[in-house]
Amino acid sequence: MNLTVTQPGHIIPTGIAGFGYSGKVFHAPFVHAHAGYRLSAFVTTGNEAAQLYPSAKIYRSFKEILAAGDLELIVLCTPHPLHVSQAIEAMRAGKHVVIEKPVAMNSRDAGKLISAASETGRQWFPYHNRRWDGDFLTVRQLISSGVLGHIVEFGSHFDRYSPVVMRAGWRYLDEDGGGTLFDLGPHLIDQTIALFGKPDSVWCKLYHQRKESKASDSFDLKLFYPETTASLSAGVFMAESGPRFTVHGTKGSFIKYGTDPQEARLKNGRKSGAPATGRELKKYYGTLTTVSDGVIKRQQIPTFEGNYLRFYDNIYNVLTSGQAPEVSREDAMSNLQITEAAIRSNAEGRIVALV
Repeated sequence: MNLTVTQPGHIIPTGIAGFGYSGKVFHAPFVHAHAGYRLSAFVTTGNEAAQLYPSAKIYRSFKEILAAGDLELIVLCTPHPLHVSQAIEAMRAGKHVVIEKPVAMNSRDAGKLISAASETGRQWFPYHNRRWDGDFLTVRQLISSGVLGHIVEFGSHFDRYSPVVMRAGWRYLDEDGGGTLFDLGPHLIDQTIALFGKPDSVWCKLYHQRKESKASDSFDLKLFYPETTASLSAGVFMAESGPRFTVHGTKGSFIKYGTDPQEARLKNGRKSGAPATGRELKKYYGTLTTVSDGVIKRQQIPTFEGNYLRFYDNIYNVLTSGQAPEVSREDAMSNLQITEAAIRSNAEGRIVALV
């Protein structure tokens, strides 16, 4: 079974299904800017994609783009519940697939993706661009360096003030839309998996804080490891944000405020690859506090420069050189199993063990 498109140097013709916020901000600019891809087509009902990328073909249905024989990769930026069926259709049509998070609404359906990849010889890739957030890269390096010692507590939080359901309202106005647990949760869970692997057990409390939210819009989630506890949360009524990351170890702590600047800059028109797109302002640098022989030392740690283009670098190298994917299908499966355990924990009011 050959899972490689071709040799290095090959340009991968790519189509994007969906041109909402995700397709416009997180995918099209990077596929267009990367020398290894040709942005060839979109599936969209609007006209904006044609205006921004006039050389690309515009299809009005997913069936049409599947029939495009020149495409080798399709990026799915469609609503969550469509991901599995569309990805399987694409793989059966001979395409590789990048799937926006969450890749599926449950682990059973993720298993169908794994089976389809095995049957077709095509690959699917979970889109977890926030492994290339500058602040996360900084945290990862500090933990791996050992400067904090053994990590006993890890905190990761997305604080927003969004009192009214607006963008992608289907996530909250439909009970099956997934809400914040399926929107921001996959990012926080994936980063934690990248640092510590799959946890032993899960506790979660889901909240419906906005009157119109039928799906949960905020959550508190704890992942328990043998000697480490990860506390993850996201809310919609945080007018004053707390720390983005808190990391406490046996030798010290690291506290980091502010979020990676790439999304805001891309949203405001910064082009992918433009200088300093992922470079953070010094005022948001995190503080490392270490204790040695009773002496406390505090220092600001410059934030690594984030770069979402590296996600597409990795996919290109997987498809042309057989490199291992940075975000594995096993990671995506663990992510969904944790999410399912979180929903069960909330419903049953207890800690849920993972198998």
